[in-house]
Amino acid sequence: MKKRFWLIGLILLVFVVGCSAMANTPTARVEELLRRYQNHSQSIIIELGDFLDSLNLDPNDRQDYHDIYLRQYRDLEFEVKNEVIDGDNAIVTVQIKVYDYHRAEININNFIANNPDDFLDENGNFSSTKAFRHRIDELMRITDRIEYTIDFTLTRVNDEWVVDTLTTEMLEKIHGTFAY
Repeated sequence: MKKRFWLIGLILLVFVVGCSAMANTPTARVEELLRRYQNHSQSIIIELGDFLDSLNLDPNDRQDYHDIYLRQYRDLEFEVKNEVIDGDNAIVTVQIKVYDYHRAEININNFIANNPDDFLDENGNFSSTKAFRHRIDELMRITDRIEYTIDFTLTRVNDEWVVDTLTTEMLEKIHGTFAY
């Protein structure tokens, strides 16, 4: 009986150690990062807040953009295409699919420019508030998506794979605002 418990314990230990070792791969670390975006983890919310703070938006506009980006993160789709390990460095190539906010912004700006009368206030003056409201409403309705390829770089530190700091281009792709 003791041998059976010992064998079950050994199998369980091998399984647990094996699973935790599998979680310490470059691919697993990138998948973990992208899932944090999808699940709106606290670190991602803080990062988004810092980004939105840099835009100097008023509180209502900030909240609107916050909601737009949370939608983008939640609906982000990804597929790992390749992993290359070279010593303590790795590159994980991922194809992501996000809302095409870049194309939407172009279309929104063209619409506003070509239809200025739609954005006049009660005094006949152009209302940036009305134009902004239109922008937010359109961005919330976007369903067109685009695929981007991102090469995530990682470094092994103390036997743990760590995703290197994301570049501006990588963040723009995750946000769907990359100018292609």
